[in-house]
Amino acid sequence: MILKASDIGELAVQLLSREGPGEVTRVFPRSLYLRSGDDFLLLLWGPLKSPMTVNMQHGKAAGGAFDVGQRVKLRRGKIESDTCTIDGSGGKVHRSSLLAARMATLPTSSELVKGVTILKSLYDVAPQGPVLPGDASFAAFVEKTLLPFAGGRDDVVFRFQNYLGLVGRGGGFTPAGDDFVAGFVGTFNFLSRCNNSRAIVVPKESVLSRTVPESGAIIVYSSRGYVDEGLERLILASTSAYGTGFSDELLSVASRGHTSGVDMSLGVLLCEAAAADRTDHGNALRLCLRALRER
Repeated sequence: MILKASDIGELAVQLLSREGPGEVTRVFPRSLYLRSGDDFLLLLWGPLKSPMTVNMQHGKAAGGAFDVGQRVKLRRGKIESDTCTIDGSGGKVHRSSLLAARMATLPTSSELVKGVTILKSLYDVAPQGPVLPGDASFAAFVEKTLLPFAGGRDDVVFRFQNYLGLVGRGGGFTPAGDDFVAGFVGTFNFLSRCNNSRAIVVPKESVLSRTVPESGAIIVYSSRGYVDEGLERLILASTSAYGTGFSDELLSVASRGHTSGVDMSLGVLLCEAAAADRTDHGNALRLCLRALRER
């Protein structure tokens, strides 16, 4: 059985060009993760694109075509297994718009507070269980990293040991802390590219030692500007010089999973608030944190 890809991300293209062994590590009803070496690609029976994703056209969903631990071969743009072949050679290549963009204007304080208020309402209706805003590691990150950076201390934001308390924190396939860090570093390094300034370097080994490999890879990819198109649109809309607003993109990302999208979106907005305060000596971050804590 041969299954065709409709779209293939630029990282997936690189991975498939290596020609070597791979292994299926996670299988969900309409997606699966495949590892080759230290890198991952996502096979998705759905429309959401990302640099690491191979979007499938038709055929059985992932749960019926592959099993966890199944060995595959990567060869000439294809994924070959005992049960089927995934042909990515004819897929349209999806590339990162974050890496192409070179201009960014930070949102106003009122826009950021409005966005965080939306996220707070989504946290409030989330299923019972620990949530990121009440987590001690999140509070420590705010006090030791976010607030000092917003106040003008640049050094703290580049010390990745300050983020490690969040990595692997929380439940779910991609823990809440991972989602927040991915959103934060993806946004910060986008702003850095636009400003030609220093970026946050994510040490892969330290991250992978604290969380599941797939989630750790997502953090590393995000730091390099490789995020899915939904998060990409949120970051670009929220930093648009045209003042178009970003509520629709925020709600689109925030609707994912139980709180995965909310946590990732919170990373985006708090990063932008801290960066705005560092530039104009404002209080956007404190206002956002107040909105997050209000009952």
